[in-house]
Amino acid sequence: MRYSLLRWFSYALLLLVWPVHAFDDVLAIAANVHTGMLVCENRKTIMLWPDKALSGRFVLKMNKTVFRMKPMHSDSGAVRLEDEKNGAIWIQTPEKSMLLDSRRSKRLADDCQSPAQKTAAQQFPAFARTNLLEAYSNNR
Repeated sequence: MRYSLLRWFSYALLLLVWPVHAFDDVLAIAANVHTGMLVCENRKTIMLWPDKALSGRFVLKMNKTVFRMKPMHSDSGAVRLEDEKNGAIWIQTPEKSMLLDSRRSKRLADDCQSPAQKTAAQQFPAFARTNLLEAYSNNR
């Protein structure tokens, strides 16, 4: 009896404490998401807004397709939102964003920018932008 009570208490404590930290991480990521109408290359537009039903989550609409996005942790520092059901991934850097289809390994939208991202891209110095092909090439 004593052992089962201790086990129950430890599980209850785990269930009460663990989601709080996970939810704090989600809210910290969600605070950095650029929302509104984002204009992408080839005149594509994406609408991204917070989900009213679930705090910390977002709704992304491209054409007639709607994705329910959840913030995920990223080691690179980029904002990453995922729709696990449909396999969509939204990656956002300070200068631009892109929408990927992870199931088909295809880019759905690229070079999407909110007004804040356009301003950040203009303020980013040109000499700091490195061409990745040149930076890692072996000039022999």
